[in-house]
This record gives sequence, C-alpha cells and structure tokens, in this order.
Amino acid sequence: MDLQGIRLTVQWCSALLMNAYVGFFKTKQVYQGDLKSICVPVLNCHSCPSAFFSCPIGTVQHFMTIRKFPYMVTAYLATIGILVGSLACGWVCPFGLLQDLLYKVKSIKIRIPEKLSNLRYFILFFLVVLFPLITQETWFSKVCPMGTFQAAIPWVTWNPIIPVYGEPAVSTQTLGLLFIIKILIAFAFIGLFMVAKRPFCTLACPLGAIFGFFNKYSILQLKVDTHGCKDCQKCRDVCPVDINISDNTGAATCVRCFKCLKCENVRVQIGPGDPIKEAFKDRPKDV
Repeated sequence: MDLQGIRLTVQWCSALLMNAYVGFFKTKQVYQGDLKSICVPVLNCHSCPSAFFSCPIGTVQHFMTIRKFPYMVTAYLATIGILVGSLACGWVCPFGLLQDLLYKVKSIKIRIPEKLSNLRYFILFFLVVLFPLITQETWFSKVCPMGTFQAAIPWVTWNPIIPVYGEPAVSTQTLGLLFIIKILIAFAFIGLFMVAKRPFCTLACPLGAIFGFFNKYSILQLKVDTHGCKDCQKCRDVCPVDINISDNTGAATCVRCFKCLKCENVRVQIGPGDPIKEAFKDRPKDV
C-alpha cells in the first residue's frame, strides 16, 4: 500500500472509531461516559448520537461560555501544532475526507482565492471566542456544518422518545429560524465541496486556523529543493487545498497530506536537521 493508500485507511478508521458508540440505539441519548472528556484533534460534534469523544472547538466554546480560560485544551492544541502542524487535518479529519470525496464529482471547478482563508481567523475569534464569551452561547456549534450533519439532522430525523423522560429527544420549539439557517449553511458547503478543493478547511474551519498557524514553526516540515524545482505545478495539481508548496512550504492552509511528495523535489523534514530520506527515498512515484 502506498502512502496515500495508508492515509485514506487512517481517515476511514478515524471516522469510524470516533463515532462507534452504538449504545444510543438503546438509551436514545448522547454518550456521556469517560471518553467524552477526551478531545480528538478534529471537529467531532459532542451531540452526535454515535460520538465517543468531544470536539476541541466545542470545548473551547464551553469554557468561553462559563468565562474560564481553557488551559488544558489550549496546551493540547498547541502541542499538536508544535509537533506536526495541521497533520490531523489531512490524515484524521472525517470532514476533510468528505470534502475530498465530493470534489471527485464531475462538475465545474473553481479556485478559492488564498486571501479568503483569513475568514477562518474571523470565525475563530468571533464565533468561537468573543460571542460565546459575551452571550454565553456556543455560536460556532449552532451553525457548524459538521455538527449539522453529525447531530442536528440525525436527531431531528430520528427524534426518538427518551426512555428516562418519556419525551421526544428534540422539541419542535427548537426547529425555528436558526435550524433553517444551519441547514442552508450545511448544504451550501455540500455544493461547494463539489466545485472547490476543501472549501470548509480553507474558508471556515477554526481548528484548521489554529493548526495552520503552527505550520511554519512545527517540528514536522515540508522542504523543497529549490534548485531542482521547475515550477511544474505538479504539487498544486494534486494538493487538496490548491497550494503550490514550492512557493510556501509553511502555508497556513496546508493540511500536511503529503500528496506533494509525488514531486521528487519535495521532502519531509523533522527538526532543523537533514530531510528524512530513508522514509521516502524508495517511495513509488504514485504516493
């Protein structure tokens, strides 16, 4: 199996393992066991019926609503960022996998201007931090398309009677304007997934904004042999976020998927030393 085959396997396995709780069929409630106190390094809605773990962005919002600083989550995200940058975005995130799959649908294709990636920082600051701090409401979670597909749609469609309370899981009073808005946002992104490379990652993901900040400084780095590079655009053609890695090896939108290793002038490096040639020198050309 080549490197990208391994990555695809890891993506599918992570999606299944993070959402493998089947007890909800019996309890008709969200899992609340010990694992729910653990954050995975990707978006993973806390309210998803099958979710075992918590979302780091949801956890940050929770601490903002109770007006406490999220020391543990901040240290957790910073440690991942310092070690591997946005590697989790390219190798673990189920929403990234969904975007990659839908982009393969035959349709017109567009390129998202690089400057629009700054929208992620706007969303991070306002919807994840400032608005929850002021209003004590988790605003990003209310409109997050990942949460809509993982939690809102499944619960509303199923809407079981909770045995403990004898009442429906979803009150009809909650299905108002906000629910319509979040549905529209979610399906607008589905449309974008088919015509642009990872638009949610590029435009809206606050977790990607956090990890992407560390791409220039992380221990794991991508390096380009500038003498051998002919600006052939091969790296950009295969990149899931439309980056020419030869122009910026530490690009904040890079998801560290390593597809650019198709080019023999691109290598992985850990720390300030020489590139790790042993891991990739004999790799097949179709990695």
